[in-house]
Amino acid sequence: MITRRDLLAGAAASTAIASAAVPKRPNILFVMVDEMRWDAMGCEKHAVVQTPNLDQFAKEGVRFASSYTVSPVCSPARASVFTGRYQHVHGVVSNGIPASNGEIFLPSVLKHHGYHTAIAGKLHYTPTRFAYGFDQFWSFSSEGPTPEIGYNEYLRKKHGSPAKWPIVPGTCPWPDDPLGRDVGLFQHPKEDFETEWLTDRSVDYLRSRKDKPEPWLLFTSYLKPHSPSVEPEPYFSMYDPKAMPVPKLPPDAAAKRAMQSGQSRRHYVDNEEMMRVMSAKYYGAITHIDHQVGRLFGELKRLGMADNTVVLFTADHGNMLGDRGRWFKGLQYEGSARVPLIWRGPKGSKERGGRVVNKVIENTDLMPTILEAAGLPVPEGVQGRSFLKLAATGRDDKWKDRCFSQLRGGMLLEGTFKLIDNSLDGSGPRELYDLSNDPKEERNLADSPQQRDRVMAMSGQIAEWRKSRPAPARVEGMSAPDYAAISETERTRAVENAPDVRDAAGAERARKGGGRKKR
Repeated sequence: MITRRDLLAGAAASTAIASAAVPKRPNILFVMVDEMRWDAMGCEKHAVVQTPNLDQFAKEGVRFASSYTVSPVCSPARASVFTGRYQHVHGVVSNGIPASNGEIFLPSVLKHHGYHTAIAGKLHYTPTRFAYGFDQFWSFSSEGPTPEIGYNEYLRKKHGSPAKWPIVPGTCPWPDDPLGRDVGLFQHPKEDFETEWLTDRSVDYLRSRKDKPEPWLLFTSYLKPHSPSVEPEPYFSMYDPKAMPVPKLPPDAAAKRAMQSGQSRRHYVDNEEMMRVMSAKYYGAITHIDHQVGRLFGELKRLGMADNTVVLFTADHGNMLGDRGRWFKGLQYEGSARVPLIWRGPKGSKERGGRVVNKVIENTDLMPTILEAAGLPVPEGVQGRSFLKLAATGRDDKWKDRCFSQLRGGMLLEGTFKLIDNSLDGSGPRELYDLSNDPKEERNLADSPQQRDRVMAMSGQIAEWRKSRPAPARVEGMSAPDYAAISETERTRAVENAPDVRDAAGAERARKGGGRKKR
């Protein structure tokens, strides 16, 4: 006779067998920094900056040496990372613009499949009140649903600080210059600096997930090395400005900067000393991040989580650092558009061993790669492609090996040639560079008769790419997130307040989600 105890024992055994048959999904530690150039690491043979933890991470994982952002400014780039879709498709065409209705982001997809999700740092989506799929939200500022536990509130409570970046008086050499005024020594102790605070929150989260049954996603998103050029010691004085490798300013740098007004002057530089000082602070910020990443990786290992965690490190875009007399981002040149990318799979995976992959990666490829690594389907409508095979083997005969990008104009990188179309309608003017022979993009070949066919063919590809506007991704059984339906009133208000919409045409484009056709 089968007793109730026998039935319960049999059910328990069946459950155990079923659980053993389905391996636990990997955890995901996603580290993003803001405005970091692809070459600002020791493993990229940089002449100055010290990044021992990132260098070791690259030796353990896979470094993608030709990774690009598909829109070189914060919000569009970040929306592309989490949707796997291009800027003109998801609708975040500039900072401060909401995604088009119906767009869903990676944390929501993972959460739907049983992941616990958390962010410590910068998200930079509009409207700021939503959590965008995160269960736990520690903001770098006051965005998100819990500003009372964000960094701004922490600094206010501890130091009564009305400013986020208070500096020691007298440590800024150019207080009246729109760019130079960014420089300054952080007024409070190092442990109260945002880079350290975000790591503390990330460590808190890792500890909270110890022995929990659900897999997790932690998005640790540092603002640095983004402006302002404020750091605590020892990072503020770590690098000697006189020893900084800086580009030679173009002869017309001063004239071009003089033509700019307001905030636009911040994006131009004509002072070599300023360039050296700000570069030194930039590299100090990167070394500061590197030390904190080392803390984070060490805690992951100490907690016994490292073996079943996918870890990736990247940036949303780069920084020109004086190339062409320009500073910050927003351009399709290498300094602004090319980003670092390092990936390490769980223990036992093939995405390890220090492999360097030179195939072109778009940051739209991150979402589908993460989903494949988690054993989850990639939704239809995602435009990026998983690079997991490239990470595991270094080869993929069907890989696209090209990058599209768009902001105020378009770009196509195909093979060693990069075409930049400085318009949104294909009217130009155009620039063409052969990166194999001209890595600094100093010789524009667009008007060369020998390159006429190439320019026309690449221009045609950009035009066709802009026409492709697949419907928003859908996940079977997943309800639409709250952020996926923004009223027309709120969208219009956001566009009106967006910092990067400069004219009526731009505002109308943004209001309509980048020009998406109504369905």
